[in-house]
Amino acid sequence: MSVVSVDSTGTAAPPPIVETFRGKHILVTGVTGFVGKVWLSMVLTELPQIRKFTLLARGRKGVGAKARFEEIAERSPALRPLRELYGSDFRQLLRDKVDVVDARLSADLCGLSEAEADALMADVDLVVHVAGLTDFEPDPPLAIEANLRGALNVAELAKRSAGKRMLHISTCFVAGRPSREVPESLEHGISPLGVKFDPRQELEELSADMASLATVRARTDHAMARGQRLGWPNIYTYTKGLAEHLLLMTPELRVSILRPAIVECARSFPMLGWNEGINTSGPLVWLLGTTFCRFPSRATNHFDVVPVDTVARGMILAAAELLRDEGREIYHVASGQRNPLTFGRAVELTALAWRRIHGRKQATTFESLVLRHLEARPVEADGDRLLDVNTVRRIARSVRSLLKGRDATTALPERMRADLGDSLNKRMKSASMKARNLDRQLGRVDDMLRTYRPFIHDHDWIYETTALPAATARLSEDERARFGFDVDDIDWRSYWLDVQVPGLEMWCIPILKGDSVPEDEPLPFNAVGRIAARAKSDEPTDESKRGPSACPEAADGPRPQRSVSA
Repeated sequence: MSVVSVDSTGTAAPPPIVETFRGKHILVTGVTGFVGKVWLSMVLTELPQIRKFTLLARGRKGVGAKARFEEIAERSPALRPLRELYGSDFRQLLRDKVDVVDARLSADLCGLSEAEADALMADVDLVVHVAGLTDFEPDPPLAIEANLRGALNVAELAKRSAGKRMLHISTCFVAGRPSREVPESLEHGISPLGVKFDPRQELEELSADMASLATVRARTDHAMARGQRLGWPNIYTYTKGLAEHLLLMTPELRVSILRPAIVECARSFPMLGWNEGINTSGPLVWLLGTTFCRFPSRATNHFDVVPVDTVARGMILAAAELLRDEGREIYHVASGQRNPLTFGRAVELTALAWRRIHGRKQATTFESLVLRHLEARPVEADGDRLLDVNTVRRIARSVRSLLKGRDATTALPERMRADLGDSLNKRMKSASMKARNLDRQLGRVDDMLRTYRPFIHDHDWIYETTALPAATARLSEDERARFGFDVDDIDWRSYWLDVQVPGLEMWCIPILKGDSVPEDEPLPFNAVGRIAARAKSDEPTDESKRGPSACPEAADGPRPQRSVSA
């Protein structure tokens, strides 16, 4: 008599995730981006049972797609756990498990011929589409190509696959306006403002409008107006929102959409605090470490942050349900409903983190004596403040106007000109350049605050988050620890002080300052990974000499320990 296992809800438990992924071929886009790297690394680390990944990517600056990915694989901290696990066998793992195809997502069939597309997709079980343009206000044709045409072209490939399944990574912020509780669903052909519209016609009209407008400003203003008419506050959410409607209208394709909120520093995978590039909160956290400590936001609004490894876990859960043909249309990866963090609390914790940073021995005198003692707090966006961005910018422009092109020697007595004139002119020129640079820097800050305003001040969304917790409840205790949705146990104080701000200080804020961030050194060819080290520590056998796949740890998947107490 067979025994049917049940989950914590009392219903029949699904097959283990490791068995669901066993032998599967998954095609992925966007692996050169922040989330894509982490997800690929996590799956290859935790689920070595997978048969194959095919990565659609583009080359860059004379480097082909394959070479570009190989450099990422060798140098990116996101793949560090995989390199440490396999050591010198890491490169063989990539040769065995990963194919890279040079593709252009904005082209029909992603730039492949009919024959190439059919051959590539013949045994693909699942397509995971992560690629997209995340700029809030780009030149609209770029966003249309990346977020709309790209998604639809990938869907056309997915329709040719054996599995006819697609997991599309979107964003919670397609909720648009106004503030509300956002259900984990999509009303087909209904905009965020409740307006009925035809998504196909909207895309056609938007594309035609873009072709008729000559300047970036005109295109941006027009696209913003169209999006806001339907309830999307910017071009990013407009194009991502349209893509959701169009994908769910695609015939002969099972589509699940995963919507992360604000993706931030990793709790444990690939390492404590890892982040990449200039993300949403990086500029905001940096701003609170300066004299501009009055932050234009509403203290009670939700700051819906999710660590990047939580997003990667959510992708695994959603992909597993899709592979079992149990996938839902929409999955939210959000924290606000289950474990809320407010802007008031985030600003308070950021201020505390900066006091720690400005109190270090290596802090400058200005940081330790001034910045360390400033108190950050949320304020109304339209309030008048002594040191708001626009006030200081006007001062900088006045200083620049006063000093630019002036000859200091004309204000000196003739007998002093020879001795002091050149020195004073150099100082005036330096002060003028600093005022110009400050004006430009503050202009970027002002643009950032204007762009972020709908999300940090004007609107407050709470995203229903039930699908991933339900999927987690069906897991075994072991797989719940490895793959379960884990926002409930985040201690925001610990996360913000020990993970988020230090992670941004390491990986994001240097870029804002024009500096670079470190990459890993490539592995030496004789590197010994954890699998080989464990095998070596045991009694050697013929089986253990066959490489990583013979090791029980490789078969079941390693289990990285969480680095942050929650």
